[in-house]
Amino acid sequence: MADDQDTPEVAAIVSRIESWLDKHQNKLELDLTKNPIAFNQHSGNLFTGHEHQVAITLGFNDEGLTKDSSLNQLRSNFNFITLDRLPVPGLDGIPTQWKIYPQTPMSSFSEGVTLEQYDPNTQILQLTVQTKFFAIYGTIPQKYPIADAPSPKGTYLQVRRDIQGVIQLRAQLIFN
Repeated sequence: MADDQDTPEVAAIVSRIESWLDKHQNKLELDLTKNPIAFNQHSGNLFTGHEHQVAITLGFNDEGLTKDSSLNQLRSNFNFITLDRLPVPGLDGIPTQWKIYPQTPMSSFSEGVTLEQYDPNTQILQLTVQTKFFAIYGTIPQKYPIADAPSPKGTYLQVRRDIQGVIQLRAQLIFN
């Protein structure tokens, strides 16, 4: 959403994002399988993984799942995923104070999520997520944001497009 009101920095970042989207034909493919991401269990049926530029939550219906649960038990109890923060690989030239990530139209969803493999010995769950993003969002986090006030000019942006997302993920489920 670059317009005449944007700062030159915001306009330059928007241009880089638009060029990236054009080059990748509005498709974001992420392979997060090289090193498993630790997903800590909390609230009984929620597992959250945090890593540099990644924040994902997996929600299940049954609080009784254990590390020895089967893939079928995980599949039948899977409720939702949230993709709170994901990287945009190859989007270079963005100033380091900016946090850039894709946005899904719904905060959580289950459609398009396939639980493919689970090894109880390593507690690694492999899954694929096929989803749509509606925008690439950027912000400079504010140290003391003012409640119910707009962000200061030049500290946020959004580039709206229909973006196809394909994410491969290895999640190590850390049970309490």
